Formats: sequence, C-alpha cells, structure tokens
Amino acid sequence: MKRVFILALDGTPFTFLQKAMSQGIMPNLSNLANEGQFRQMDSVIPPISSVAWASFMTGERPAGHGIFGFVERDPSTMDWYVPLSDRLQARTIWDELTAAGKRLFSMNVPLTYPPRPVNGIQICGFLGNDITKGTYPPEIGTLLKARGYRIDSDVELAKIDLSAFYEQLLAILDKRIETLWHFWSQEEWDFFMVHIMETDRLHHFFWQFMEEGHPHWAVKFYDFYRHIDGVIGQIIQRIPPEMPLLLLSDHGFTTLKKEFYLNRWLWENGFLQFTKKIPGTLNDLAPQTKAYSLYPGRIYIHLQGREKNGSVAPGQSYIEVRRHIREKLLAVVDPQSGLPIMDKVFYGEDLFEQRGLILGRAETESFDPRKKNYPDLIAVAQPGYDLKGNLWSEHLFEKTHFNGMHTGDDAFVLTRNMTLPEQRLCIVDLKAIIMEKMGLV
Repeated sequence: MKRVFILALDGTPFTFLQKAMSQGIMPNLSNLANEGQFRQMDSVIPPISSVAWASFMTGERPAGHGIFGFVERDPSTMDWYVPLSDRLQARTIWDELTAAGKRLFSMNVPLTYPPRPVNGIQICGFLGNDITKGTYPPEIGTLLKARGYRIDSDVELAKIDLSAFYEQLLAILDKRIETLWHFWSQEEWDFFMVHIMETDRLHHFFWQFMEEGHPHWAVKFYDFYRHIDGVIGQIIQRIPPEMPLLLLSDHGFTTLKKEFYLNRWLWENGFLQFTKKIPGTLNDLAPQTKAYSLYPGRIYIHLQGREKNGSVAPGQSYIEVRRHIREKLLAVVDPQSGLPIMDKVFYGEDLFEQRGLILGRAETESFDPRKKNYPDLIAVAQPGYDLKGNLWSEHLFEKTHFNGMHTGDDAFVLTRNMTLPEQRLCIVDLKAIIMEKMGLV
C-alpha cells in the first residue's frame, strides 16, 4: 500500500514523550511506539518552525530552500519582509506528489501560505492570517471559516489571561481534529498530513510550569497531552492498520532562562550604530555600522556591495570584523552565573555548506560573501538562552511572558509500517523516506 498518514506535533520533544509514556499519560502513543520505531531526531539550524518545516517539505537545508527565519531582509534596500511559501527555492513534497498524480491532503503545515495548486486539498498553517485566502482550492477556505476553523491561537491572549489561552488552545485543537475527520472521510487519500501547532503554543507559555511541577499548570499541561494521546488513539482506530503512519516534531523545547538581545550587544560593543535614538527599521542603521542581527542568532556583516550603504569592505576587513564578533560572542557570560551563554558561533559557509566548523572559507580560499544569501554568522546559544532579533532593546538580558524555547536536538520521529534507516536522522531526511515509501524514488 503506497499511502501515508502523517501527524505532526510542533515542538514536541522526544525526551518529553518518553517521560509522558513512562508515567502512563500517553498509552496510545506508547502502544504505537512498541509496534514501530521511535527515535530522537535533529532539527535544522536555526530550529524554528518555518525553517524546519521548509526543510521537511523540500528535503533541503536552509541554504537549499532559502528560508532562514521568520523575518528576512532585502540587502539592496534594507527593507524587511516575512518569507512565505512563494519564497521557497526548492521543490516541495506537495510538488512531487502532484506531479506523480497522487491525491494529497495537508492541513496547518507552516510555510504553506500562500497555498499552491496541488492535486488535492491544502489548508495553510502558521504565517497565514486569512483562512479564506489560505486554501487550495479557494472555496475550502470559505467552508472552514463558516465551520469556525482557526489557523492559529491568539498569542497576545496568553500574555494577559493564561486560563483563557489554555481553553482556546483546546478549542482550536478540537476544531482541527473535527476538520481532519471531515476531510478524511471524503476519499482514499494517497497522502494525508495534519499538523498540530497548539503543542508549540502550549510549550512557549507553560513549559517551565511543567518542568517545575506547578500545582495547577503542570497538571493542565499533562492533561493537554492526554488529549493529544486521545487524538492518536482515534488515528490508530480509524486508518487502515496496514497504512504507513508517521508522527514527528520539528524541534524540541526547554525552559527559557533569559532572552539575549543580539542587536543590543552589537550596539554596546560598537558594531552597530543608528541614525535615530530608537530605530524602527534597518534603514535606520548608521553608515558606519559593521553588523546587525535578525532572529534567531543570524548576524549579517554590513558589507559593501551587498548591503545598501554597507561599510565593511570585502576581503581582509570582512574577515577581521567577522572573526572579532565571533570571538567576543563566544566570551559572553550570564552576569548571574558567570557561565558562557553561547554554545557555538558558526561561520555561515561552514554551517550552510556543510563543511564542518573550520576557520571560515573567507580565510582559507577564494570566497565572495556578496554572492551568498545566508547569514555571515550563526550564533547558537546554550539551552535556555533565546537569541532575539529586536532591532532595539533597553536591556541586554530579559525574561518576558515566554517560559519555554526551542532546542535543536530533541525532535522525535515515530513510524509504523515504515522503516527508518539506522543513522541519526534530521528532519531534512524525512522527505526522501516518505517518497521512497510511496514508490516515487
């Protein structure tokens, strides 16, 4: 049977699921794990939803599909924008399935807005903001709006009323599952994928409560996963037992200790200057600026010939500025603990061209960063430190409403009737595995 059913639980860590199963909170998942293969899996760098799901759907790392974060800039104008599905630079699994004549259904997968024509139905996910414009075919969006379907939860609500936000998450999840079965019953789909964003939203605002055993919210956190386990039970009961089943997440999670504002750090260390006291856009960078940052952990040199008004000359000046920033960043410590907050600081070409961490190609061979679209440096913090990209912040460190953050090495993959290769997997590997299972390789 060359059909596949996929359930994605955004931001759900392998180690958390192990804990939940061992405590009897997720018996359906436990039974499924005993039947199939259950593995820890790596995300990509940076481990955020738009980048990771772009890697899942294209089988490419960020340099291959062109998505590096939620916000991007056009260096020639220094205007920033939100990269959506129309910015993808590689063929997706939806393209491959459609070309092969396979009937597909996908719901709520991030970076599927605006939707593309497919052989089936596609309902957009996170980064889409209007369901009536977020589906293919378009009339599906009108139907979903009438049924009370929502793309995503209201994160602003979480900042003022956690109880209301928690109830909203459950309501959105229930409507999504109701919608799942509405479309499942319409035909025998070759490929059927549903993505749950509500797990990620829960984690951002409740993770620390769970880890510290909060008397109220830890219980509610586990109740949410009992609900998720009920959904898994429904899937096991309703899909054919021989149908290949794949569950996965795109990254892990941990308690957020502190947010670290990279542009503030660059400003304090003389690499970044502004023409306004409180800048609003990248066009407020002063000409003498040497570097600036976008979330998460992406640092761009203000390079002549690439950035508008760039100040750093290619060649030796570029090499020295980049090396200086990297060395200083690796020396940053938390003022309370005295411990380093950075795990690694990669040169862009070493990370995105899979060369391993060396001294940087710009230092060892002919290399022109003006022709590359990836960041010049990627900072990866120690677990618990979130590297923010706010252009201006009054503080270097801060703790806000969020109490959970992403990790890159604790995603999960679980399969039944689908064999995984022995090596440690990354989310980028799954497209090829799925395509092979469907007989399309």
